[in-house]
Amino acid sequence: LTRRHLWLLGWLLSKEWGITMVLTWLLVRPSASFVPADQQSLVTELQRRMESSVVLQSPPNPSILIALNLAGTQDVSYTFCLFSAPSPCPAEMTSGEVALYVLALLSSCEDPKCVTADINLVEVLKLKTKEELTYLSKRGNTGAMATLALTCVHNGLVKAEQSRILESIHEALDKLREQILRAVETNTANIYSIGLALQALNVTPVSYPSGDWSCSQTLAKVLTEISQGAFDNPMAAAQILPSLVGKTYLNVIRLSCLTGKGKDHAVVPSPTSHFPSPLEQCNNVMVEYTIINHLRGQNFTHTIRVSVPKGSVLLSVLQAAQQNNPQDFSYKTKQTSWGLMVVSINSCAANSNDKTYWQFFNGTKPLEQGVDSYVPSNNEHIEAIFSTY
Repeated sequence: LTRRHLWLLGWLLSKEWGITMVLTWLLVRPSASFVPADQQSLVTELQRRMESSVVLQSPPNPSILIALNLAGTQDVSYTFCLFSAPSPCPAEMTSGEVALYVLALLSSCEDPKCVTADINLVEVLKLKTKEELTYLSKRGNTGAMATLALTCVHNGLVKAEQSRILESIHEALDKLREQILRAVETNTANIYSIGLALQALNVTPVSYPSGDWSCSQTLAKVLTEISQGAFDNPMAAAQILPSLVGKTYLNVIRLSCLTGKGKDHAVVPSPTSHFPSPLEQCNNVMVEYTIINHLRGQNFTHTIRVSVPKGSVLLSVLQAAQQNNPQDFSYKTKQTSWGLMVVSINSCAANSNDKTYWQFFNGTKPLEQGVDSYVPSNNEHIEAIFSTY
């Protein structure tokens, strides 16, 4: 995006009428692709799996609540958990995190402007967005979210305003659409971003030339990956579920609150069940694990081979490596909405100010699942590389 596009988005979000438009004039067409009847059970199972994960989420995950509300069902205990648990300090949240809490509150018929007597999340979101505009063009997921935001603004503009800035909005949407299409076509839109990419492609007010993008083909690929367990992570499931039911985050404002739905409204959740991942513990697998830091401080490269039960997640490999060689393979993790995130290895810690983090690879391919969900195979070589974003 150019500076002009970034300025436009910032200007729109700085206007009180811009927020009002977003909340009152939103018109969004549902997705043109639908899940075939014979594969609908995959969506049902995905939704049930999300509901069964609710009690395990700590802290509460607003993305899951949004997805469940858009899908037409809620887990009442999770709604209560979201509203009763201590909220993160707004000053420590990113604009994306604030936006998710705003959407979660709206989807549950709660007012994000009156979270507490002194917290107005809408105002917080406006300030956070201004602070982070400079990073818009660098983040893939942000591109999808920007597309959703610009489409929302486009649909809400009155004719007088359209004549002044419609051309710039269309230009920005075209650039974002091209970036997202390229990511989908080249498979760089992984399970962490394909959900938002689908939402963005389904709402942009433009037609797709023949061959540019096939919603049905992308949907078929997603359904295949669901059947293979690629979306077992509740956060990944929360982002893909809205598209599977023909909704996007922009539909949140259209959810009916006329029936009194909210904290005091009892909604019967759909049946839930647990889906344990069976571990084949009859034999072990050998995993080669390498940690690399050539970025900051003292450089190091250490490799170790460890044995873990077949079916173990990558976290078990890290635990075994630390147990065998605590001096070189110590590590620390942090709980996030996506699951456990490794924030330090061998005393080399990730830092948001420096934009550094630990990225895991299978050979040269970045892992698309976290350490608490990815299952290494026998003789696989896992690399953890200290990187920047």
